[in-house]
This record gives sequence, structure tokens and C-alpha cells, in this order.
Amino acid sequence: MTHEKLKLKTPAVKSSSPSKSTRKPVRHSGTYQPPKKNTAQNPRRTTPKPTLKPEPERLDIDKIFVYRLAPSGLAYQISMAAHLLVAVGEGYSLQQLFAQVKIDEAARPNVQRLTFDALRHWGTTQFWINQHISNPPAEWIQAVLCVALTQLLLREENEFTLVNEAVIAIDNNKPHAKGMVNAILRRFLREREAWAALAQTNEVAKFNHPQWWIDTLKNQYPNDWQNILTVNNTRPPMTLRVNARQHSTANYQALLQANGKSAHTSELSAQALILDAPCPVTELPEFHTGAVSVQDAGAQLSAQLLSVQDGQNVLDACAAPGGKTAHLLELHHNIQLTALEKDPLRTDRIYENLDRLQLNAKVIINDANNVHQWWDGTPFERILLDAPCSASGIVRRHPDIRWLREADDLVGLAQQQAMLLRTMWQVLAVGGRLVYCTCSIFTTECHEIIDAFMQHTSNARRVYPDDLARLHHSEVLGQLLPSATTERNHDGFFYAILEKTDTAI
Repeated sequence: MTHEKLKLKTPAVKSSSPSKSTRKPVRHSGTYQPPKKNTAQNPRRTTPKPTLKPEPERLDIDKIFVYRLAPSGLAYQISMAAHLLVAVGEGYSLQQLFAQVKIDEAARPNVQRLTFDALRHWGTTQFWINQHISNPPAEWIQAVLCVALTQLLLREENEFTLVNEAVIAIDNNKPHAKGMVNAILRRFLREREAWAALAQTNEVAKFNHPQWWIDTLKNQYPNDWQNILTVNNTRPPMTLRVNARQHSTANYQALLQANGKSAHTSELSAQALILDAPCPVTELPEFHTGAVSVQDAGAQLSAQLLSVQDGQNVLDACAAPGGKTAHLLELHHNIQLTALEKDPLRTDRIYENLDRLQLNAKVIINDANNVHQWWDGTPFERILLDAPCSASGIVRRHPDIRWLREADDLVGLAQQQAMLLRTMWQVLAVGGRLVYCTCSIFTTECHEIIDAFMQHTSNARRVYPDDLARLHHSEVLGQLLPSATTERNHDGFFYAILEKTDTAI
């Protein structure tokens, strides 16, 4: 599952100096502004009617490009990453940007790395800009500074080469600012320790999440919140799911080794292998013939928790992009599986995955809540409800999410989740099992949804399989928190297993 279209949330890093301020986030609501009327013609009106302030035009992502710079050079890649950061500031998700913006294919991996790194440190670099530049420059220039400061912080590029390439990027587009950018970057190199210490005095700068996100985790996970935020800022592992129809996990691990790639197993899934170093999928042995897929170990847990039996009628609701659908079919040859997805474009991903893995399922394009349009009346013995959510558990893979989400988004998402759960309960057979899961760590979308459902559903029983209890390591049973240890390297997920006891409603 991926997050829905997100709202703008610019990092709210406030300067300690009263003379400095941060730009407020812009909300793009599409509100119509009526033309002004001449109030003098209406003698009964003593004060003019207030009018809405016109909103700025939204960035046209089709016009994002870098000219005159060779794509193989770091200056091009810094420049393009900065454009993408500006677009995120306008409310676009990285998933949308990487799908639509024209980026040189050879440069794409490094552009993606620079962009992801910058977003994982956006709170820190924005704080530094606000602290050390009295009049912060235009957004794209700030974005170049964010990209360059992040790489200087990480020390993964030659420092002087990086500064020089950042200045070249500025000179190509905004030459008037190259002196300022050069001065700021070189000042950071001289004062690195002092800048780093200053960032520790501000929570958004220190943890690189919006303040509302930090405060929410403090309240919900008083013992784990700092570790969650720290893990979110790390680069995620590349985790594989071995196709059980084609290989055992041990056999594919040996095949990787023969191709010069090492991997280790995960306790979350018998089919999971975590690569010691990520690589393009084209380098994975037999990838194009369906031997393996890329899927986080936490997401793979859903297939075993569903406890599917041969011959059962199974529904994967909200199924795109199809990873969980495919995993169920890889493990169970004799089931009738329906994959339900309302987004036609995302449904294409389901077909692509099934074709590559040589699997078959009944795929329906419809809103899960429109039961009368897609359900034939035959109850499902097993239902996997991977509900749309904030995606707060997978922000290390999608670092833009933290800056795009807003606190009030959770209310609307929780309403959607509760409605989907009630609807899916209607089509579940008596004695059947429903697994409710989200890639979220916010309790509003997780155990609070289940608690409310259980209070109003007399024929629902929550069960706790040994697999789930064994993996428990948070304040909330069923909640997997993001982890980056060798033994537990996975994203954040919530799982609740419900069984239908009788026909009572």
C-alpha cells in the first residue's frame, strides 16, 4: 500500500532569533475567489464584504528540467534534486514526481539518493538556513543549500568537490546567488561542530520530523519515540520475498551468493531475505522470471497471519500494488483469490506483478465500500484489509511523507478505515478470519480503530497468534515499530486478527 495524495507541510523550524521567521505552509484548496463588487452601489452595506486572498499558482512539474549541465555531473544531479525538493514543498509526493518528471536515466539513481537524503535531514538544514541567512533566498536556492549541506553532513562526497558542484548548479540557474551559496557551504565546513550542536537545541532540527509528529509519538510511545524517529532517518534495507513456487529461501540465498551478493534471513517471514547491500532489481538472479520480489519483511507477515487453507475464498481488499496478493498465491496454490482495488492506474501494477510472477487472480476495479457493485454474495473465508493510512511506518522509504502529512489528516483517514472495516465484515463468512493491517504507527489508525470496532461488533473476536505475540516489542500488541537492527530490520506495521463468531450484527 502507498499513501494517498498528500497535503503540503513545510518543515516548521523556528529560529531562536525574534527577527527571523519561517515561511508558512501554503494550502492548495482550489477555492474560487469571486470578483470584487462595488459596495458603493448598495447603501445598506456599511462595510465591504471580506474576500479570500488568492492562492499562488501551483508548480507545474512538467516544466521541471535542468539545462546546459551534463547529466553525468554532480551539478546536474544537485540541481535536479533541488527542483524535486521545491515540488515536495508545493505538495507533490516523490512517487508522483519520479513517475512524471523527466530525469536522465543514468543520473536517476543519484538524483533519488540526493533527494531522499535531503528530505531525511530537511529539518536540520532548514534550521541552519534560518539561523545563518538573515534574508533566506528563493525556494530553489534554499533547496540547493539543503541538498549540499546534507551531503556535507553525511561526508559521503569529497567536500570541496561537492561545494564546487553546488556552486556550478547555482551559476547555471541563479548566478547572482553563487557567492552566497559558496560562502554558506564553506562556513559550514569551518564551523561544522558548532552548527551540529546548535541543531540539537531544536527538536524539529534534531529529529527531522514536524513538531506535531514528534509530539504525537512522545504521547503514544513514551519509551520508544526517540528510537522510532532515529530509525526513520536511516536508509532502509532492500528486502526480498522469495517465490516459494520456484525456490526455497535457502536455495535462492545460495543463488545470490553465486552472483556475488550476500543476504541474511528475517524472523518475520520464512520467505524474506535482506540484502547486505542494495542493488538494481535487474541484477537479481531470475527476477524477470518471477523468482523473487522486493517487499519489506514487515509487510510479508500478513500472509502467514491470514492463515489461509486450501480451497478457501480469499479477498485482498485495497490490493495495489499487489505484493500481498502475490505472496498469498505463491504460498497457496488451491485458493480462489480476489484482488480489489479502486484506482485503475494502481491496478495496472497488480497485473504487472501477477504477469511477472506467473500467477492468476480475479482482479476487480471498484471501491471496496460499494459492495453491491462488486460482490456476488459468496462470503469470503479470509479477508486481508490493508487499509489506506498515513504511511507513518514507512517514512524511511518515503521520506517526503513526514513533511507532507498534517495532523488533521489522521481524522479523515481513521473515518475511512473504520468504514472499510465495517464493510469488509459484512462479506466475511461466519468462522472466517479478517486481518486488518496498516503501514502506520499512529494509534489513531491502528488499535483505536480496532477497539472501537470491537465495542460495537458483538460477533467479532480478536485473536493473537503465536507468530504475532512472538514478534511483539512495543507498548501496543500487534504494533511493529520501525527497526534497523540486524535481527529486526523492517518498517512499521500494525496487525489485528479478527474472527467472526456468528451471524449476529
